[in-house]
Amino acid sequence: MGSHLLSATFGTKILERGFLTVVPAQEFILGSDLTVYCHLTEKCSSSIHLILWLDKVTVEPEQRINCTTARFRLTNLRTPEPVVKCLMRMEGRSYAVTGLRLHGGLPPDKPTDVYCETSRDSGVLDCRWDQGQKTYLSTSYNISLSSENGTQIHSVHEQRENCQVPKTLLDENENYQLTITSYNTKGTSKSEPFNFCVKDVVLPVTPLIVQIKFGNDSSASLRCNSTESSELIHYLARLRTGNGSIWLLAEEARSGTGQLRVEGLNALCEYEFQARACYSAHAGGLTSVPTSASRSSPTSQVISSQRPRCSKWSEPVRRVSPGKGPSLKLQVWRILGHHDDSGLQNVTVLWKPSPQEDYSGTLRCYEVRAASKTDICPSDLSLCVVQVSPDVHTLWVSAVTSYGRSPPAAVQLIPSGVPGPALKRTLRDGHGSVVLSWSWPPPGPGGSGGTGELVSYVTEWTIRPAELRWNILSRDQNTTLIGGLFAGERYNVSVYAVTTKGISKPSSLLVYSEEKRPLSGPKVSVVDHKAGRVLIQWEELPVACQRGFITSYTIYVRTLSSSLSEHNISVSGSAPRRVWLDCPEDSVILGLSASNSAGEGPKGEGATCKPSVTHPIAGLVTALVLTITFFSVAALIFICWSSVRKRIKQSCISWGPSWLVENVPKPEDSKANALLKGKYVETSVRPSRPNSHSDPPLSPIEEIPWEDTLLLPTRPWPVQAPGSWPGLTAETERPLPAEGPVESVSYKPHAPCIEEDKEETGHGGVCGEQGDVPDTPAQERGSGCSLTLNGFPKLSSLYGADGDVPNMRSLGFTEGSGSRLSGLLCSGVFFGGAETEGQGTMCAGYSTGGEGDPWRT
Repeated sequence: MGSHLLSATFGTKILERGFLTVVPAQEFILGSDLTVYCHLTEKCSSSIHLILWLDKVTVEPEQRINCTTARFRLTNLRTPEPVVKCLMRMEGRSYAVTGLRLHGGLPPDKPTDVYCETSRDSGVLDCRWDQGQKTYLSTSYNISLSSENGTQIHSVHEQRENCQVPKTLLDENENYQLTITSYNTKGTSKSEPFNFCVKDVVLPVTPLIVQIKFGNDSSASLRCNSTESSELIHYLARLRTGNGSIWLLAEEARSGTGQLRVEGLNALCEYEFQARACYSAHAGGLTSVPTSASRSSPTSQVISSQRPRCSKWSEPVRRVSPGKGPSLKLQVWRILGHHDDSGLQNVTVLWKPSPQEDYSGTLRCYEVRAASKTDICPSDLSLCVVQVSPDVHTLWVSAVTSYGRSPPAAVQLIPSGVPGPALKRTLRDGHGSVVLSWSWPPPGPGGSGGTGELVSYVTEWTIRPAELRWNILSRDQNTTLIGGLFAGERYNVSVYAVTTKGISKPSSLLVYSEEKRPLSGPKVSVVDHKAGRVLIQWEELPVACQRGFITSYTIYVRTLSSSLSEHNISVSGSAPRRVWLDCPEDSVILGLSASNSAGEGPKGEGATCKPSVTHPIAGLVTALVLTITFFSVAALIFICWSSVRKRIKQSCISWGPSWLVENVPKPEDSKANALLKGKYVETSVRPSRPNSHSDPPLSPIEEIPWEDTLLLPTRPWPVQAPGSWPGLTAETERPLPAEGPVESVSYKPHAPCIEEDKEETGHGGVCGEQGDVPDTPAQERGSGCSLTLNGFPKLSSLYGADGDVPNMRSLGFTEGSGSRLSGLLCSGVFFGGAETEGQGTMCAGYSTGGEGDPWRT
């Protein structure tokens, strides 16, 4: 054995050089002392030094008995199986001698908690006991079963802490005594006798779990079945997670039903369920079995506690719990909006999400239900805007998950009209929080009778940046801590009371969690000035610059002529921001500062005590410059903007009489007169747009025979109103002379027509060019004069139409068959041209009369 230990220690096969002896023995009682001797079997010398290891720890000192033997003392050994090894040291090297494993243990304790049990359908009696502390040695048990009179019935030897006795050796109505004796090499112990009757240790039959049903509220319902009478037993159940070691117990609410309920389950977890049946107290006999007895007399007497008479636990049943839906109501609040044209009101519904541990699965959406309408809101939002009709007084909000929806939470929309809670005080802790307290019902006549039954309180405030925060408090709470506030920022805190009659008006209060000095000072301005006095006023600081409640203002004034330093004047923060000051003209208002509970802020912009000097002349000069500028711009627009001039001219013409603006041509300026006087020179270049009051260009006149002269029509001309056709009179007939040259016809200067643009004519021609003239019936054109030119085609009709030039009339006509161009001489003026169908576009002009000769416009 020592060789094996040395080989295990050093990793190689080692030759033993001696042996060990242990006194008193190799087996020992834990806690005792031992003496170990190391003996060398090889040649010994004085240079050899012997060493003893106890579990690799050196034991010293060595007591050398002789050259080959050394003694070592081991005290208070507590290790059940320690290992000792002997080594020798020679010339600076260590050599193994031998090794040994010791065996320590304890004597057996007296067996306790002895009990026996059996079931109706079992053929043996099962007996068990508790051996006490562990002995670390091989321990055996001797079981002895005797009758009440001391006769031994059964005896058995066992190595474990239980045994079985055949029920065929027992009588159900007899009393028996069981004794357990335990022993090992260190001692023997005997238990107290266990006295029992077989009928008192019979247990119910083990039940079966026939159904497990999970609920939505983290619970499970179990149904058990047993062959025992339901009136005599009740059921117990236990469960644990699949990999857990802690059992949870559950008991049926009513005995005999076999229905058990287990609560507090986690979602989507595997559970192991077991059940057992126990005899009820009203079933008669013992409800528990005895565990031990003593023999104080010939008659046995039970002296120790009793065990419940319950069956064994059933075979485990494993089930996975489903996901659970939310079980808590949402905390909801609302913000009332305006009504639209259809009478619907916009309501912003706010809620606080359910805690994650309240449900399993995924959150799908939120539902906001009215009387007959449901709005679906996204799951990633905590507010939703809905429209409700005036008859809706309550909204119901639920969270919808993959395993169900939360109970609907009600939010009221009707204001009760009563004042809000009476705010008492606020306390600041200086760490970003304020404590707010209030009382309810508000003071006033009627008490709480007119406010309705109180349901809860709602507090709301705003957190930077403009985020509304709110909280719902129970009706028993009239104090709250509002945290997360920033120092130097003002918050408006409101408290509502929710009652059965509606929601009260808000009670609001401005608070600071911590005040800081103002960031800037107000700006000062001089309002009025008198001899040695000025009236000043200053602006209110922005809320962001106040950083606290302003308690006072300080005005700093310095007199330049005085050797004294500046002096200041203090004004209360609640006083009007306008004050008269004694301020000589050589004084300067340096500035004004604001103060709160944290201290005084910096000065603002100052002012001087001297009144401002005004210069009337400067005002006159400014007015004069503005007037001249206005008229100059108007004249420039009038000169340079032709469309403006044209509109002004047309407006003046339309407002005034026609004779005032009529431009009568002067005969002495006509081209004919200049030609007769020999002063007219024909230019080769014709203007693109001739003057509207100049004569048309002249052509040479060819003398023709009298028989080819123009004859008047036999049909008289229609009578026209004077001035309707320029150049024509109101005569009913005007015959040409019967004889004489054509020159004798009197000539009257006239205004030529205006050229029409190509876009207006519609056929690409210009005034005076040849073109086709559509054939138009005379009845569509109206009455006119119809004349025959000798050698020219006959005109079929003649009609009048308005021209483009004011105070001008132009003539329209249709040509006869077989001719392309026609002309007419009326009142000494020759007319001709073409017409665009449907637009009345035409020209007036004359020709020499020859076919193919050019037209003159």
